[in-house]
Amino acid sequence: MSLSGGKKSSVRKKSSGYAQVFWWFAALAACLYVAWLTYLPAYSGRAGIWTQSKLDFLLGQTGYLFPVFFLYSLLELAKKNYPLLRWLRALFSLLSLVFLASLFSLTAGIFSADWGQRAGGIVGFKIGAALITAFGRFGGVLFTLIFFLAALHFLFRIPWLKLAESVLKKLTAEYRAWKKEHQTLSAQVLAAKKESPVIQMAPAAAEKPVDKQPLKIETSPNPAQNEKKEKVSSRVKERDAENSSSTYILPSLELLTPPQSSRDRGKPSEAEIQAASSVLEATLKSFGVEARVSGVSPGPVITRYELTPGPGVKVSSIAALENDIALALKAKGIRILAPIPGKGAVGVEIPNSKPAMVYLREILESPAFMNSQKPLLFGLGLSADGEPKTADLQTMPHLLVAGATNSGKSILVHSIIASILFATRPDEVKFVLIDPKRLELTFYEGIPHLFDPTTSPEKVSVITSPKDAAKVLKAVVRLMEKRYEKFQLFGVRNIDAYNALAVKEKRPREFFVVVIIDELADLMLVAQDSVEDSIQRLTQMARAVGIHLVLATQRPSVDVITGVIKANLPCRIALQVISKVDSKVILDSTGADALQGKGDLLYLAVGSQKPERCQGAYVSESEISKLVAYLKTQAKPDYPALETMTKSAEADLSSLGVEPLEFSQALKLVLERRRVSQDLLKSHFGSSARATNLLSALEVKELIHKPEGSNHWDIHFDQIEDYLRQHFPQVPVETRD
Repeated sequence: MSLSGGKKSSVRKKSSGYAQVFWWFAALAACLYVAWLTYLPAYSGRAGIWTQSKLDFLLGQTGYLFPVFFLYSLLELAKKNYPLLRWLRALFSLLSLVFLASLFSLTAGIFSADWGQRAGGIVGFKIGAALITAFGRFGGVLFTLIFFLAALHFLFRIPWLKLAESVLKKLTAEYRAWKKEHQTLSAQVLAAKKESPVIQMAPAAAEKPVDKQPLKIETSPNPAQNEKKEKVSSRVKERDAENSSSTYILPSLELLTPPQSSRDRGKPSEAEIQAASSVLEATLKSFGVEARVSGVSPGPVITRYELTPGPGVKVSSIAALENDIALALKAKGIRILAPIPGKGAVGVEIPNSKPAMVYLREILESPAFMNSQKPLLFGLGLSADGEPKTADLQTMPHLLVAGATNSGKSILVHSIIASILFATRPDEVKFVLIDPKRLELTFYEGIPHLFDPTTSPEKVSVITSPKDAAKVLKAVVRLMEKRYEKFQLFGVRNIDAYNALAVKEKRPREFFVVVIIDELADLMLVAQDSVEDSIQRLTQMARAVGIHLVLATQRPSVDVITGVIKANLPCRIALQVISKVDSKVILDSTGADALQGKGDLLYLAVGSQKPERCQGAYVSESEISKLVAYLKTQAKPDYPALETMTKSAEADLSSLGVEPLEFSQALKLVLERRRVSQDLLKSHFGSSARATNLLSALEVKELIHKPEGSNHWDIHFDQIEDYLRQHFPQVPVETRD
């Protein structure tokens, strides 16, 4: 009996399964037939024409969307989730169509009732008429629109807030860009009106003698030709309009090679991406690793495939198959990112078959560079997904660049220097260039941005001797100390605060100093102790006073990149290296050994756990030569003397047990308070011994005097002011009547 019951139940299940399949096929056929007769009624026969006329009578023009919502309802009912949710989605699909029909009827009914019935059919017309009676036409349109959007949100989970926010951001960015272009063009037209018009040589005037004067590059008459140059100039004008130089004109980006027109150059085709994805999944499956390609980010040099592992698959099992994946894809070398930071996927970076060249000009013309007001911003290159990438040396605050020979290290250094030269004036940024190889940085001889604290501006040059480099680094350390003394006297914390105060008080501003060492290994070989000590002090303290270091080397070994240097250089760029050991020395991780060379790099930003892959920007020697030739026509090296006090004066104060900084502060305090006493100095400097020494030094220097038989100090204010102007010119002196 139980056996017969089991047979009957199995027969029922089979029959019910067949019936379910039959009904689904029937529903799908009905959906296709409705779509056919809706969009092609002339080929639907009498039954189709009759059905289409009834659908048009019920829904009007909204009936053209009925097949779409009908198909969506079938797909929702076919899902294997909660039955109530499936039926609700199917119901909301039909309700959204009804809301849309009433919305069409209400809006078209503004012109005539006949139009309203044609647009929304009898269903939309009746519902619209009821809403007009209850709420008026405006209220009916408003409520219908809200219900329709709510139904769409329930059906398709549309993030309306994010969508509105992105649209608003896009419109705001477009408006700001238009406003900036409008202001730049207006300023340019106004400047052209003030200046004399450009003289165009007529055919008859060509025979007249011309004065033998050096040619000047015209910068203002054609806005279309100099559009990019004006954009770069606007960065400086907006950052510091009050102190902009009237004689120095920033170089134009026309000096650089323009990029190729195609944005997708170098990227693989869709067929190549599909083929690589299939091979990647099949290779992993052959080793028993379940994973699927969930995303692709094609770039100019490499393409990143995002792998989502299956349940129970370890990330390490994918990373261990690096060589096998490279063999299957016939690639030069791949890099596995396990996992991608911020994503639940493993990245597999595969080199493109035809990598593209990335030019520096396309990075400097990008919004990432144009829209920034940071003076030490430079173009890094294109990211793995093909977006322009920039970096700010001021926030790093120091940078280590390392890579093997012919990996693109020197070109990267050139792109850093050129990026800053295109956007800053000589009074804003100075370069201390140290090149023991005498090959790369000597291009920049004679530019107005050159700086050497050990010599005068007339004799400044690129430092090529390792011994001279050690002396220059010590001088930069002294410059750092002097600036700290000055900032302390003015009560500011960093160079930005000091420059803001200097603008208000109409004082000279301090410039940024970028120290670039092209080959650190040579310096460490000749004078490791002094060089390492100077680099350590600068990297620890120089950020606040506007001094930043860029150290480059092609020998990334532990005796060159020591632990002391690495500890103070959190921001690093690694180009292609020979071994995994070299990669670990630079980045504390592997990956640089799998790079493709020719500018392919890993950028480890401050605070990042894993480096980001980029293709460095290329700038040629001819482009650098054009830039340097232009800069030489604009200005010559110029900077003030740095020694604020003679060695003999410092030694004299030291013999009295007084530091120069404390003595200058004491002099300023006496001028401000117009009195001097032991208690006053003790309360300010916090020590009776310091107060006694300072008081004695003031008396020895004959700046104060106590008459015999009196407890009152006579103060020679004029002599104090003269002493400050002579020995401490950085201290502000306010003369009182």
